[in-house]
Amino acid sequence: MTIVAMGREMGSQGLEVAHGVAAGLDAVVVHYEIIDHLGDRNRIRKSHVVRLLGQGDDVAKPLTIEDTLPTMLSATEILDIASIPENVVLRGWGAVALLREVPHVVRVRITAPFETRVRNLMRTARADDEERIREEIRLFDEAHAAVMRRHFDVDYRDPDLYDLVLDTSELPPGECAQCVIDYTRDKRFIETCESRMRLVSLSIAAHVRALLKLHPPTRDLKLNVGAEEGVVTLSGVVGSVDLKTRCERVAWRVPGIKAVRNELRVAA
Repeated sequence: MTIVAMGREMGSQGLEVAHGVAAGLDAVVVHYEIIDHLGDRNRIRKSHVVRLLGQGDDVAKPLTIEDTLPTMLSATEILDIASIPENVVLRGWGAVALLREVPHVVRVRITAPFETRVRNLMRTARADDEERIREEIRLFDEAHAAVMRRHFDVDYRDPDLYDLVLDTSELPPGECAQCVIDYTRDKRFIETCESRMRLVSLSIAAHVRALLKLHPPTRDLKLNVGAEEGVVTLSGVVGSVDLKTRCERVAWRVPGIKAVRNELRVAA
């Protein structure tokens, strides 16, 4: 199974690269945004969710709920998709950071200089207002940086976050796609039992976090959740012994858990 996590940059021609990679790997392309990290909760315009797909969207067209909801997935859903035994290209914000601990995931950034991105979008978008296009790209980049910093504590421009960084102003999309395809064949990215278990552990931890956020008594707690080989570790500070116990009970609701190590401290 091959997984390519590809970031998004408006106007970079990343969509063409993603589809080229998918064709070469017989993979599906999943366009997404992680709902925990986007939308109204963080006051980021929902237009970015769809606009960044790079599919020639009309920048003047108001977007509806029907436009945006299909692209919004939770972190647990992204991890579940990555766990399906099928080649996949995950194109959106977050997966490159979310899956950075999984050795068989190839993390890719498709980029281009700002002026090149403006020209690309002017060609594909149904608009001739260059300043509007520039503003869309600037706002998109600001939101991208804020989301990645706030939720993953990374700078999306940091090359260390990626296995491969490609500039479509230097290489056309077709050649970029072939570079990614060739890169996935490197033995470093062969799926192993260990790498698969790392993905399972990340998925378990994400499910525990999601349940803690859904459970009203634990919703606002700021906790650390880790998982390794079916053992979940909870750490942080809670306000009472009852909350400490509740957190452990919630964690046990997630399938696949062998043990819960409750290291939560009760505030004095």
